[in-house]
Amino acid sequence: MSAGPRVALAVFAKDLRLDLRSGDRLGHMAVFAAMLVALLSITLPEGTAATRAWLPALAWIVFLLTALLGLQRSFQAEVEQGAVATLVGAPCDRGWVFLGKAAANGATLIGVMLWTAVLFEIFLDVAWERAPGTLAAVGLAGALGLSGLGTLLGAMSSAARFREFLLPVLLFPLILPVLVFASHATAAALEGLPVERLLWGALGLYDWVVLLMGYFVFDYVLED
Repeated sequence: MSAGPRVALAVFAKDLRLDLRSGDRLGHMAVFAAMLVALLSITLPEGTAATRAWLPALAWIVFLLTALLGLQRSFQAEVEQGAVATLVGAPCDRGWVFLGKAAANGATLIGVMLWTAVLFEIFLDVAWERAPGTLAAVGLAGALGLSGLGTLLGAMSSAARFREFLLPVLLFPLILPVLVFASHATAAALEGLPVERLLWGALGLYDWVVLLMGYFVFDYVLED
């Protein structure tokens, strides 16, 4: 295995170990998601057609807000411990560092997505079992785009003075296509309808562009 994949794998393993060892980031995200879904279950009109129609979009919004908590802390350990220089000195193209960080964030976001889905099924009676394969594919595509873009923007805002404010300001407009495409695809799957090829193509193209851009731009982001 060449140096690049080894560095990406090492970064991926390191970030996952930190998350599993401390549990702070995952715990905060789990509690936050539970609070949001509980508030929705209390405030939304029960059993109406309008409520059911909005549930796919609300699920993705809850997932985005919850994911933001984790993405804001993606580079916290490196910044606080002065380990950014270690990432800069990696013996390979720094795009591999980006891929490792994005993969770790993606694994975390998939876990958060599964937890959010369980909460929606418990509190809001969303029947995910109607199309589990299609919904899993849509969730994976959405998590991939969000982790890639969130990792890149998280690195860009990690050294900023108001990074807690800067990251959502940058992330929300750019992640809007994923929310729109994924919400429509989720709604179609829950209704038992086939997901349009245009939605699959749009999600796949977005993920590819974000990961490709992050790979080539990350070198300059770390330098800054």
